[in-house]
Amino acid sequence: MAETLDVDRIRRDFPHLDRCVYLNTAATGLAAPGTGEAAARMYAEMLAQGYDAQPLWMAERQRVAGQLARLLNVAPDWLDFASSSTDALTRAMQALPLTAGHRVVVPEDDFPSVKAALDGLAARGARVIRVPVPDEAARTEALIAALPGADLLAVSHVHWETGTRVDLPRLAAACRAEGTILAVDGVHAVGAVPVDASLADLYVTSFFKWTLAGFGLGLSTVSPGLRARLEPRQRGYANPAPSRHLAHSHANYPGIFALGAALDYLDALGHGRIEARVAQLQAELTARLSEARFSVATPRDAAAGIVALRLPDPEATALALDRQGIRTSPRGAMLRLSPHFYNSSDDLAACCAALVALAGQDS
Repeated sequence: MAETLDVDRIRRDFPHLDRCVYLNTAATGLAAPGTGEAAARMYAEMLAQGYDAQPLWMAERQRVAGQLARLLNVAPDWLDFASSSTDALTRAMQALPLTAGHRVVVPEDDFPSVKAALDGLAARGARVIRVPVPDEAARTEALIAALPGADLLAVSHVHWETGTRVDLPRLAAACRAEGTILAVDGVHAVGAVPVDASLADLYVTSFFKWTLAGFGLGLSTVSPGLRARLEPRQRGYANPAPSRHLAHSHANYPGIFALGAALDYLDALGHGRIEARVAQLQAELTARLSEARFSVATPRDAAAGIVALRLPDPEATALALDRQGIRTSPRGAMLRLSPHFYNSSDDLAACCAALVALAGQDS
């Protein structure tokens, strides 16, 4: 499936690739062709028509919601737009009726925003338990072992440092068996791997990484069962009581127009082909690095688009690579490499050769 993508043609859509080896999509993806023009079209309609253009905004919002619902395998009425995944997660955590006596589980090393979103629950008396994950290959097992008695599990679908993808179907089944709410941050998964958000009670994401749509827009999907339990703390004209929707005001309509253009571009390529290409590049990069005797933290059978290397000084290595035109990100004890469908095998080879040379200089 992956070989059906014409990568040479695709690369012409992203001129930045002529200037550098871009292996940093997990930080920010290159904007898809047409996204800027789509946002400008929304502003042009406002200039030409003002509020008379509202039917156009609403129609595009409905169209994009349908695209997202299909991509994430949920019904459109599960969706609430927000400004980011952090915003979406925080709104949802504020709305959960969890107080003293309730038990909340989160990986000890999860993304700071995921852990911070639980602070409000802790302030209301909930007990937040941070679960150590000493073995990346056993990340899912460590979380399942911590579930008995838990009212909520909050977790990233793909870990921000190590690139480990949790086994979402297994976590969902274990949470259902325990009566535990499952809240998932999917910002490093959506657009890189297949996502079935219906497995989670709450699934949040943004669109500036693998979906190539830029900043300022996020999303939550909320199952009907969880929706019935929510008590939104942020209210406005869009969700007056007794509404249980989390979106309380205008959506970012220019962002929705940009997202629509990005999804149109990705739809035309085929999400299945894109995901297969990402998997192929991730596996190839892992193999190259392992052959060169680098320590790859990302488990081969629990990966998404990220390859994480354990290095003595990730920041210094990232700076050295940057000077050679190779874009990566240091994350904690890891150097994070994140190829997307627009990358080539030559990109991977160049990065590996540079890393080998740098390692030789340090030895």
